[in-house]
Amino acid sequence: MAKPKSYLINYHYRYFLSLLIFTCTCSARQLPRQPSEFNECQLDSIDALEPDNRIQSEAGLTEIWDANHHPELRCAGVSVLKRTINTNGLHLPSYVAYPELHFVEQGTGVLGMAIPGCAETYEEPQWEKGGRPQLQQDRHQKVRYLKQGDLIAIPPGVPYWTYNYGDTPLIIITLLDTSNKLNQLDRIPRRFYLAGNPETEHQEKQSGRKHGEEEKEKEESNNMFSGFDSRFLGQVLKVKESIIKKLQSPDEEHRKHQIIQVKGGLSIIRPPLEPEIRSEEAKTHREHHGEKKVEEEEVEEDEPGKREHRKWRKETRKHREGEGEGEEEEVVEEKETKTKERSSHHGERETRHGERREAEEEEVKEEKQSRTRTREHEGQRGNFLEETVCTLKLHENIADPSRADVFNPRAGRINTVNSLTLPVLKSLHLSAQWVNLYKDGIFVPHWNMNANSVLYVTRGRGWVQVVNNEGKSVFKGEVKRGKLLAVPQNFAVAEQAGNEGLEYIVFKTNDRAEISTMIGRDSAISATPAEVLGHVFGLSPQEVNELKNNRNEGVLATPDSRIHDGYIAMV
Repeated sequence: MAKPKSYLINYHYRYFLSLLIFTCTCSARQLPRQPSEFNECQLDSIDALEPDNRIQSEAGLTEIWDANHHPELRCAGVSVLKRTINTNGLHLPSYVAYPELHFVEQGTGVLGMAIPGCAETYEEPQWEKGGRPQLQQDRHQKVRYLKQGDLIAIPPGVPYWTYNYGDTPLIIITLLDTSNKLNQLDRIPRRFYLAGNPETEHQEKQSGRKHGEEEKEKEESNNMFSGFDSRFLGQVLKVKESIIKKLQSPDEEHRKHQIIQVKGGLSIIRPPLEPEIRSEEAKTHREHHGEKKVEEEEVEEDEPGKREHRKWRKETRKHREGEGEGEEEEVVEEKETKTKERSSHHGERETRHGERREAEEEEVKEEKQSRTRTREHEGQRGNFLEETVCTLKLHENIADPSRADVFNPRAGRINTVNSLTLPVLKSLHLSAQWVNLYKDGIFVPHWNMNANSVLYVTRGRGWVQVVNNEGKSVFKGEVKRGKLLAVPQNFAVAEQAGNEGLEYIVFKTNDRAEISTMIGRDSAISATPAEVLGHVFGLSPQEVNELKNNRNEGVLATPDSRIHDGYIAMV
């Protein structure tokens, strides 16, 4: 019996409806997470923000700007924190589910990551001493030096730790891009600690739980090891029960702190800094001129752990010379050191060192050729993981004056780091801009065409104005060091420095963030035909000519002394 026509229509309608629902569901899972509230970026006002929460630790302080408390941060889909690490302070290893961008505002230190699949390339020498084999020496992944002005990209899910070996506090400003498409969780910032039991930086909104249950769970929560069964960990790690207990329940002295104090300093394997190399060259120069030899162990140390590191390097050189082996990196380092030593000697020593340098360069060249021949013979094409991910550049000094992208001797300079200068940012969809405005310098009105931005002031004072799509001024006021200002995409913004100048870092939620200026050279005004400007603004040809040509400076400008001399007065 044939089916009625109405039945077939209903059948096909139900089929296509089911297909449509399935397609929409799959698409929603693939797209980046959208704002949870409608009109979340319809902002009538923006504030210069102070931290909402402060967490005091044993060796530092963490300050948090929480997006849950500020609609402009929710609109940008980010949160921000400022971490101050005191001398010999160690921030515990942790990871997050979204990309982070760190800016070093002050101080020096080291940062270590545990990138999955990468080899431990920093290792102590392993050889027999006194006829007996030593215990297996430590090895770990690369550590990176931090200094003022550095920008560091942290991929999601990668554990990292930070240590301050300097004499001044290490201050790091961190952007948490919780709305990034790499984050498959919600927008609530979550930090996963591998050690300790630190206080939570961002409080989650828990539903369906009583207050007592939340407090009990908070007290019982520890690090990621504490959630696993202790007997299971013992079988997996093959260590004593006492070690498992320390992993799951750390020392009471440190269990509540994000940043702990390392008594006596932290001694880790790391390459020497340039001052350390120069110090060794000076010592060698003195020895060659017959002065009294000074043992490295007796040299006064300014930095914790430097003495042990120099001792390790000395033993490594002796061992390498004894066995006639060494890594290419160590050979090149020693070659550079000896080249610098040669410049401090005179007469016949220069000739000997020159011959030695040529011999070393030839040795390095032969070693490279030998490795190439070996790979070709064995049909190998290299370890692509090690040559791409594990050696990926993850930081750049954004505040270096010599690498300014925009410079006006009277107004200031702008440095930009994006996926062109730091390729890892392409996968993280982030970039940054460093702006240093001189006294009365102006960053002309502009907008970010494809990114939200977060501005943090690191020095000086200045005046900022932000205008929304309705032509309303949503922020107009003074900013100073420590203030945070979020500027949504396409909102126009302008900055001017005060008498002290103004320096600030701008985090942007696009790896190729672009700006468009309203006035000046190469701006929206200059790119528009004069007749069009005359009609839309009701200007005479002479007025249009003045509008287009009186301001020939670029994005950085100086005030017009005929109108106002110096810093713009706020009203």
